[in-house]
Amino acid sequence: MRRLLPLAVSLVLAGAATAATDPAAQAFEPVIVELKVNDQAGSSTLIVRRDRDGTLLIRAEDLAQLRVRTPARGVVMVDGERYVRLGPEIGANVVFDEATQTANVTLPPGAFVATRSSALSPDVPRVTPASLGGFANYDLYGEQVDQATRLGAFLDLGVFGPRGVLTNSLVGRHDDEMRGAVRLDSTWTQDFPERLATLRVGDSISASGAWGRSARFGGVQFGTNFATQPTLVTTPLLYAQGEAIVPSTVDVFVNGRRVASEDVPPGPFTIDRLPPITGAGQMQVVVTDALGRQQVISQPYYTGQSLLRAGLDEYSFEVGAIREDYGLRSSAYGDLVMAGTFRRGITDRFTAEVHAEAQAGGASAAGVDTALQVGDVGILSLTAAAGGDGALGFLGGAGFERSGQRVSVFLRTLYASEDFAQLGTDTQDDRPKLRSFGGFGLDFRRWGNLQVSYGQQTNWTTPSNRTVAVSHAVELGGWGYLNFIASRSTSEESSTDLFLNWTRPFGERRNASVSVQHTPDVVFDDELVAVAALQQSLPAGSGTGYYVSLASNEDAQLDYALQGDAGLVGVQYARRNGTDGWRASATGGLAITGAGVMPARRLDQSFAVVQVADYPDLTVYVENQPVGRTDSKGRVLLDSLRAYESNGVSIDPRELPMDATLAMPMTSVTPAYRSGPVVSFPVVRASATTLRLVLPDGSPVPAGARVKTRNEQVPVAMDGLVYLTAAAGRQEASAEWQGQRCTFTFERPEGSDPQPDLGTVTCRAGGHDRVASKSGT
Repeated sequence: MRRLLPLAVSLVLAGAATAATDPAAQAFEPVIVELKVNDQAGSSTLIVRRDRDGTLLIRAEDLAQLRVRTPARGVVMVDGERYVRLGPEIGANVVFDEATQTANVTLPPGAFVATRSSALSPDVPRVTPASLGGFANYDLYGEQVDQATRLGAFLDLGVFGPRGVLTNSLVGRHDDEMRGAVRLDSTWTQDFPERLATLRVGDSISASGAWGRSARFGGVQFGTNFATQPTLVTTPLLYAQGEAIVPSTVDVFVNGRRVASEDVPPGPFTIDRLPPITGAGQMQVVVTDALGRQQVISQPYYTGQSLLRAGLDEYSFEVGAIREDYGLRSSAYGDLVMAGTFRRGITDRFTAEVHAEAQAGGASAAGVDTALQVGDVGILSLTAAAGGDGALGFLGGAGFERSGQRVSVFLRTLYASEDFAQLGTDTQDDRPKLRSFGGFGLDFRRWGNLQVSYGQQTNWTTPSNRTVAVSHAVELGGWGYLNFIASRSTSEESSTDLFLNWTRPFGERRNASVSVQHTPDVVFDDELVAVAALQQSLPAGSGTGYYVSLASNEDAQLDYALQGDAGLVGVQYARRNGTDGWRASATGGLAITGAGVMPARRLDQSFAVVQVADYPDLTVYVENQPVGRTDSKGRVLLDSLRAYESNGVSIDPRELPMDATLAMPMTSVTPAYRSGPVVSFPVVRASATTLRLVLPDGSPVPAGARVKTRNEQVPVAMDGLVYLTAAAGRQEASAEWQGQRCTFTFERPEGSDPQPDLGTVTCRAGGHDRVASKSGT
């Protein structure tokens, strides 16, 4: 730089001398200036022009180097090039030092290129691959009530692999009403995380949209599955905006909690993709410069679950045969049914949905639903649809929701004409006419939370049903929780239910409760019943749980459950209205993977088999919580893992034996939906050994020779001593030095000695000595 600067000065001065006869050039004298803009770190050395009044002119193409936008005013042409005047017309304040040829420039924030950063950046999950495997779940029970005995079983079978998972479920009963087994669902499922989509072939349930009806069918379903990218935020994200005059730190607070912190240069800034928060609240943006001066920007916000982020789509398309007599017959399929739903976030404040459904020989319907954010107040929804079976009817509705820290409100009403029909209603003798429900909640902070709800449904020929409910829950500090519920239902007959409950926890898993309830009873008349109960919930791992209750009307219940790594067994006794009954049950599963067959608890979610070499009885942790211990083969089955999420798995290095080598104490597993990958933990059993390597004449192999085995290369020490770190089993090896080579064979014995000595081993040219053992010869 010191050599280039004099050269640049000479060129500029030469150019100035050449243009001395040009009046236009004399008006804009070229100079070399070191510019520092709005106290940003570092400076820029540029060749600029100076007007007769001393105003600096910068080439327009050099503005990008300063992160300055080309302004609408103050642009002039000099020698065919565009220059920008750093003058009052663009809000610039320049302090020029003639002695040092430096200029401190201060510009308003709007003069800079805007800065945009993201506080959140979800990625497509990197799924841990799973080879071909399977699982089997079972739920067996037997019960006897009033001299009647019932037996039952539920089976859930699955095969998984790189192409998805195939599942099949069965239910069997042996009682007075049914004796036999019935197939429930058979489905092949494949997820496409990069497309946020899932394909299902077989038995499934159609998507209903905002106003439609779901139907069980057998066929094909393809649609959006946001669960394949758990970190993706589907609702509109909050963003913070402001301006910084100098380099500053921006802290974003939502409801008093800091959710983001970014360093920004001078100019306008936007921090988007803030952590998802739904409902109403207050956001504060605090801009702090290097001198500690703060600027606070406060604004209210509102976001809701019924909105999709702008540009995000959600869809589901189904075609197949409608399922009939589900749970009673294995393969009863009826008419062709088709359905489709498509939602899109038009903007962050407006989401639109289109839904259509039809059944061959039955009803069909189509309509739209919209959700519009009304300022920072809440979300308004509007519904319109037309459909029927022969005659055409209509459906219309509206709703409003607001979820706030202190007040929450939800209202929705749907009106259907008498001719309106859709899936599941074309065969009903009495179709719904008006369905309305709503409620509000008040948070009284330390005085608890109050909820009031109302629901009404009227049909075209039968009386209407109305229900009003009030509930209040309050925390009593160290004395537990108090909950009160009252509901009133009105139809052909009216009834009132009252429930008051007090619960006191004792530790993490145990609690006691006392409740008083009033429920109309058509057999024993209205009763006021008091119930005392004691409960201990099951632990995350192995352990026991129980539930004991006794009522003032002599009803009673006693449950006991034992949970282990291989499943859960339980017994239950109950007395109701003078009748005694008992029940025994067993639930569990089997995991079939490349690591073998392992018993397990129910495998309703994804799982994994982790191998820790062949070390038994080591504690394995998932997200720092102990979940199991390795078996005699060093395996442990981790059930209930989160699909498409990184599950941190770790072991305690202090539990490893002396002969273990551990690269890192933690790894991660990201399983696909209901799959079970096998993951080998980065720990290996050390197999060190020592030996003395000699030539056939008894002299030691020279020091510095290189010994090569199938696992490593090591040097020979003085007197032919060799130290090997991976010497397990029988191995052939060689030694090379100064153009000479010999070979030998050794075998490390199994045993508890972490570093056995094989003694003296002869290395022969062109052949192998007899196998060396620990005794050595």
